[in-house]
Amino acid sequence: MFATPANPGTVKVASVPAPIGGLNARDSIVVMEQTDAIILRNWWPQPYGCTVRKGYRLWASGLVGVISSLAALNNIDGTKYMFAWVDDEFYDITVTGVVAAPLITALTPAPWQTVSFANDAGGWMIAVNGFDDPIFATGATVGRFVAGDGIVPNTWDVLDPHDAIQLTTHQRRLWAVQKDTAVGWYLPPGAVYGDWEAFDFGPQMTRGGYLLFLANWTVDDGNGAEDHLVAFTSEGEAIVYSGTDVTDDAKWALAGVYYIGEPVAGRRTYAKVGGDLIILTQQGAVSMTETLVSIKAENQASRLKSDKIQFLITEVTTQYSGQFGWELKYFPHINMLLVNVPTPVDGGNIQLCSNQLINSWTQFNAMDATTWLNHDSAIYFGDYDGNVWLGWDGTVDAVGYTGIGGNSITATVQQAYSYLGAATQQKQIGMYRPNFITTVPVTFNSNIVYDFDTSILSAPDSVIPAVAALWNVDLWNLANWGGGTYVERRWIQARGMGNAASIQLGVRSTGETLWAATDYTYNVGSGVF
Repeated sequence: MFATPANPGTVKVASVPAPIGGLNARDSIVVMEQTDAIILRNWWPQPYGCTVRKGYRLWASGLVGVISSLAALNNIDGTKYMFAWVDDEFYDITVTGVVAAPLITALTPAPWQTVSFANDAGGWMIAVNGFDDPIFATGATVGRFVAGDGIVPNTWDVLDPHDAIQLTTHQRRLWAVQKDTAVGWYLPPGAVYGDWEAFDFGPQMTRGGYLLFLANWTVDDGNGAEDHLVAFTSEGEAIVYSGTDVTDDAKWALAGVYYIGEPVAGRRTYAKVGGDLIILTQQGAVSMTETLVSIKAENQASRLKSDKIQFLITEVTTQYSGQFGWELKYFPHINMLLVNVPTPVDGGNIQLCSNQLINSWTQFNAMDATTWLNHDSAIYFGDYDGNVWLGWDGTVDAVGYTGIGGNSITATVQQAYSYLGAATQQKQIGMYRPNFITTVPVTFNSNIVYDFDTSILSAPDSVIPAVAALWNVDLWNLANWGGGTYVERRWIQARGMGNAASIQLGVRSTGETLWAATDYTYNVGSGVF
C-alpha cells in the first residue's frame, strides 16, 4: 500500500505528448521513452500526434473463396486495371462492384507472383505460380505464355513456363526464378517471350537451399546510383550482383553474399523503399543498405528497420512462419511499411506497420487480410471470404459499396511510463485529460496505472469488440458535438499514486480522431531512497 506523500506541496501540471515514438517491444519498461507505447493498436503515429487508423470499404465481391493474389496494370496510355485470383479463377476487378464471370478458370490454387513491365509494345502485367502457364495482361487483352520455339509470339523456349515461380526486372530484362532450383533465367532486353538463358546462383549459396526471389536494390557507392540484382535464398542468404549486362563478364560481377536471416513462408517478403530493399525474415525487416553499413560498423542492430519491435516481430515470425499470407508492402503515398502477419485464428490476421517518416511502429487489427496491393495511390486488400476492400479509406471499417453501414474503429494503447519530471519522488495524479481533435463524438475509456505493475500489461484480445470497455476500470466517457472539428479536453479523476505513471486508453471512433497529448495535475511527495 502506498503511503501518503509527506510533503504534498502545491499542485503541479505536466503535459506528455501522445506516443509518437510508436510501439516499443525492445526496451525495458523502466527506461522506455515516455513518448513510446507498450501497447499500440489501431493508432497511426505521426510527427504531431497519434491518429486512429483509417477504415476500409468494399471494392469487389461475389468471388467465392480466398483472395490469394492481387495485381495491377498501369498502362502507358494512362488506362489502369486491377486483377484478383480466387482459388482456381482469375478475375478483372477494375470496376468496383459485384464481379462478372472469371477471365480464366481451372488454374492451380496457388499464390501468383506478379511483375509490371513496359516495352515498345506497351505495358504488361505478368504473373506466374510455378504450376500453370503464366498469365499476362496488356490492358483489356489477357493471354497466356506457353511453351514453344520462342519465335511465335507469347511462347517461351528453354525455360518451361510451368516452372517459373517468381519474376522481377533488372536493367530492362525480365528475370524468372525456376521453382525448387538455384537457377534464375533472363530474356533479352525488352522481351517478354523468346529464348531464356540460365544463370546459376548455386555456387554462391554457401548454406544451400533454393532461390526464393530475385529483386532490385539501388546502391549509390559514390559513383552514382546503380541497380543491383539480389537473389534471396531459402536459407536466408542474399547474393548480390552488380553490372548492366549479365551476358558480358566485363559488365557483370558478384558484389557480395550476405546472411540476412531465416525467411518466413512465401515469396512476397520484400519491398523497395526508395532505393533501399527491405527483406522480411524471422529476425525482422532487414534493410540491405543498412546491412552494408552495419557490417562495416559492426553494429548488426542498425540493419533492422523493425529494431524497436524486435522481440514482437521475432515472436510472431517464429510462431507463424509457415502460415500463408506473409507479405511486406510499402505504400509511399502515406509512407507506410506494412507487414501482414497471418495467424491460424479465424479473423485474427494483424498488420505491423511503420510510419517511415519517423520510423514509428504500430499494430493494426480487424483487417483479416490475405494479400495487399498498392495501386493508383490507393491501398487494397483481399480476405478469406472472396472480398476485395479499398483500404485506408474513410473512418469506419467494412463499409458497403454505397458508403452505408460499417463498424466503428477501436484503438487501444498503454503509453510508456513517465516520471513526470520527478523520478525519485512519489506522486499522486489528481486529474488528467487526453487532448483529442476530432470530427465526431468519441467514446473512450481510460485509466492511470503506476510503477510497472506487469500484471496490468496483459494485452486484450487482438480483435476487441466495439461494445466492450477495455480495462473495465472507469466508465466510458462520451462527448457529443455537432459538425465540424472539435477539441476535446475533459478532465478525469485519477486514482492511486506512485513514482511512474502510465495511461491506458481505449477510443471508439467513427470520425477523424487525433490524440495530441495528455495533461496531468499531480502532487509530489518526499523522495524515495
